[in-house]
Amino acid sequence: MSVGVVLSPITTLTNGDSVKSQSSFTEFYDGYGFFGQLMAFSTDEMYAVKLASPASLTVGGSAVSLPKVLSLASGWSWIPCPYQSVVPLSSGAPTFSYANGDQFKSQSSFSEFYEGYGWFGTLLELSPGAGYRVRVVTGGSASFSIQRR
Repeated sequence: MSVGVVLSPITTLTNGDSVKSQSSFTEFYDGYGFFGQLMAFSTDEMYAVKLASPASLTVGGSAVSLPKVLSLASGWSWIPCPYQSVVPLSSGAPTFSYANGDQFKSQSSFSEFYEGYGWFGTLLELSPGAGYRVRVVTGGSASFSIQRR
């Protein structure tokens, strides 16, 4: 869906409000709307939104089909949480060959991977609607799996 349509319920948008993905951005201009390379949202990415005034936004839609394959770049990647409920990081992180020092970060917490142990840190769960920054030493294909309880 287009950035303008998704964010249209926010009535306090002002010049300079912006949305960024890992590789592109768009900025709001009064009387015009959003302008930039980022034209639409995707379930394949995480987004950072900067607003001059606080706002709440509820976005609906169909659940993401799992398993969901994505690519993790060597270094940092921005990824979404495709789950419909909170899941532990230990079982919810995409399947991947993590190495010592690989990291998951949310807006306020992080965990680091230790071979033979798993994830250690303050980030314990993945939450629906949240995005995460993931740093891996060696990039490759990763997959979010169907969570079974």
